[in-house]
Amino acid sequence: MHELSLHEARAIAVSAQGLHLPALEPGALSTLRALGCIQLDTISVVRRSHELVQLARGVEPAAAAQLTGPSGTPMLFEYWGHAASLIPIELWPLFAFRRRGYGTHGWSGPPVDAAACDHVRTVLAERGAVTVSDVGGAQGSGWERSSVNKWALEWLLAIGDVACVHRRGWQRVYQLAETVIPQELREQTLSSAACVRALAAVALRALGVATAADVADYFRLPIKQVALIMAELDEAEPAQVEGWPEPAWVSRPQLHTTAVIKDLTTPLSPFDSLIWHRPRMQRLFGVEYLLEAYKPVHTRQCGYFGMPVLSGTEITGRIAVRISKGQAQVEGYQVADGHDPERLQTALQTLCAWGGAREVPDFTPHIQPTGALS
Repeated sequence: MHELSLHEARAIAVSAQGLHLPALEPGALSTLRALGCIQLDTISVVRRSHELVQLARGVEPAAAAQLTGPSGTPMLFEYWGHAASLIPIELWPLFAFRRRGYGTHGWSGPPVDAAACDHVRTVLAERGAVTVSDVGGAQGSGWERSSVNKWALEWLLAIGDVACVHRRGWQRVYQLAETVIPQELREQTLSSAACVRALAAVALRALGVATAADVADYFRLPIKQVALIMAELDEAEPAQVEGWPEPAWVSRPQLHTTAVIKDLTTPLSPFDSLIWHRPRMQRLFGVEYLLEAYKPVHTRQCGYFGMPVLSGTEITGRIAVRISKGQAQVEGYQVADGHDPERLQTALQTLCAWGGAREVPDFTPHIQPTGALS
């Protein structure tokens, strides 16, 4: 049993996520492979979330933007990992349990029209690749956009008959899986138990130190099943983290992690895998963050897209910034108790560089009376 201080646990977690390490030259694909998946989201007030995740780890802006673009050989696919996610292509066999589950038990989405499925299969066979727009588009706006062909494509994606390996103009490009997923990956047959065990190992490696619930959340795996298999994972060693009520597990390679650079400050997407499981965020960093994008404006405590600010191995506050047509605006911010508000100024400068703002707006953060994050 490894006894870890909270400081040690933070260093392991931050290092495992590829943040604040000595200068490397990370690429978009190597970053995706190290994380196991990168969550997608439609919100874009600075950059899209999957780009922010890469930028936080030192990927060049142009490379970050190109990750979802077409490539000669497919390197990733989109699927339900941690919500809708980009996933390295080599992990395709590990999601067989989820594809089979949809095929056997159905999904929570709208009813699927069998005739529409036959239609889009025919179109895909003829054209090779389509977007929703290519098969009639969808009616409505935002989350309400819908059409029988759209849901037919989504259903075929869920069961693995169709795959998305790149986007076009932020629209998924759908192709028959047999045409874009390498045969050796499609022919691998894993039991559901083997899939869950392998994904739990990927998750623990990416998290560094975690409870069974944290590991399960990474790829939205069955928590009871994960709890039973943690001791079977080759790299997992039991640990007790200071202040954590639940037992934890640490990835053995991360016990000798590279030292995190304490002087670095980086803004994080709210959908960053370091912090996307809010209970773990609270245990690790002592702050609790809820996305306020869908709250009424007058009830927000920070702003539409408040981004936590990681300084070294601590979260020192959060800042909500919008960048449009080269102009940056600070909507709001909060400073965590006991931390230097100037860290948020550094974060703002970084965000302006990432978002292509022509200048950094005047901004002098100070500690508010409320202090801690909400």
